[in-house]
Amino acid sequence: MIDYLFSSKAGEIETGVIMKRTILLSVCVGIFGSQIASAAEGEIPKFDINAACRGSGSVQTPAKCMQDEQAARDQLTKQWREFKQADASRCIRITTSRAGAANYTELLSCLQAATAPQRTDPFGGLPKIAK
Repeated sequence: MIDYLFSSKAGEIETGVIMKRTILLSVCVGIFGSQIASAAEGEIPKFDINAACRGSGSVQTPAKCMQDEQAARDQLTKQWREFKQADASRCIRITTSRAGAANYTELLSCLQAATAPQRTDPFGGLPKIAK
């Protein structure tokens, strides 16, 4: 076992793994970096709606999925300037970091949650203990 660890074959395997990880990281940065950069420039990112609807695993039909994605994109187009840049960048990172294809419905939901007023507890605050 120790001989294997110090053999040239172990070094070749480790080098191969490192190269594969480097290539994968480069591809991810290229794909997701462009989406994050578009947020920094104030533009709505361009997602592949077809890929999002194919890989969604949703119960809805692909046609309904496409309709929902287009409606979310249209709403984002109307409201995009109202969202804070920091929220947009954060939501794009969240939306594009998943294993599946990024989609507009998730991006819109994230941005709406980020801009929603903070709700107070419906039961009131915690009771103050009298001293």
